[in-house]
Amino acid sequence: MTTTAAASKPLTPTHRRWLIPSVVVALLMVSALAVTLLNQGPQRNSEDLDPANPGYSGAQGLAHVLGEHGVKVTVVRSQGELLDQVVDGATTVAITGTGSLSGRTAHTALVHATSSAGLILLDPDPEVTKGMGLPVASHLADLADVAANCQGTDVGEAFRLARADRAYLPTAPGTTAPTCFPDKIGGGGAMVSLPAAVGRPPVIMLGDESLIINGAILDSDNAAIALHLFGHTSHLLWYVPSQADIAAADGTSRSITPSWFQPGLTLGTSAVVLLCLWRGRRLGRLVTEPLPVIVRAVETTESRGRLYRKARDRSRALAVLQQATRKRLATFLGLSASTALSNVAAASAAVSGRDYEDVMDLLESPAAHDDSSLLELASTLRALEKEVRGT
Repeated sequence: MTTTAAASKPLTPTHRRWLIPSVVVALLMVSALAVTLLNQGPQRNSEDLDPANPGYSGAQGLAHVLGEHGVKVTVVRSQGELLDQVVDGATTVAITGTGSLSGRTAHTALVHATSSAGLILLDPDPEVTKGMGLPVASHLADLADVAANCQGTDVGEAFRLARADRAYLPTAPGTTAPTCFPDKIGGGGAMVSLPAAVGRPPVIMLGDESLIINGAILDSDNAAIALHLFGHTSHLLWYVPSQADIAAADGTSRSITPSWFQPGLTLGTSAVVLLCLWRGRRLGRLVTEPLPVIVRAVETTESRGRLYRKARDRSRALAVLQQATRKRLATFLGLSASTALSNVAAASAAVSGRDYEDVMDLLESPAAHDDSSLLELASTLRALEKEVRGT
């Protein structure tokens, strides 16, 4: 009967209060574990401009379309893999993510692509063009939905580029390099086609990396432009540079800070200044005080006395009183400050009529045992000084 009654005993309010949170936490843990297990699978490529990345910033869509049109796409992701590939007149070499190239690695890639049908560079900056020795200058631009308006290239005159953030201008005197997608403000164009020269194949530079990404390839005529450039030959050697190829000795003029750092620093500084102005308190007008300020000389003595009292350091207090009394007695008796205590005691005893031993003991008495003893010794020292002075 006792066991049955204990088993059927209802839960107390305290037990119910802890039961519900425990059940909720357990359900959340089980749900998180289930989601983790369900999401486990092959890791997808997430690198920007990579032909194996199916995400918004990847270029898998262009690679698949090129393959469906009979173009063999070979992807290399390091300079070592690039140099292992055979390049001939039926091969187009395309380099995306040129921001991961140094001047040295850019020059090495150009030399390896010399015998190719053409070299395509997406958004190469001055670091790359200088490393390759290309006769072009570049500047930042802000082009949107701009027509090609050029001749002598595979890109039709009416093709429209969705956007571009860099424009190029050939610098070689008498050059016949055509430019497309003109920048009417800064000059040049978002695309320039350099003819083949000694030590380099035909080079096409386009100042827009987003042209080929999955999320923007359908904007304007991006898809048609990309297919004309990347599908020019039956074989496309697609080079995605790696930062690991850049040696420590490679100098670079690029900033190591991300693009958002300067605006973020400005915004943070402005927020701190505004916070200081908001939370800062006005000190009010200045208050003048007549000078000189008179401070009682006894304040220091009283402050020290309060400290000794708080610390209950009677020995130190008594020593200070004895030292001050000895100094005043010596001055009054015409003795120097370096006079021995015995001489001060003898002179004081002779003038006051006290016994020498009593005076000596008073001027170098050991520590007081309690407050009453300290007060008694202080009064005796004061009395001795009055007797010596005759007051």
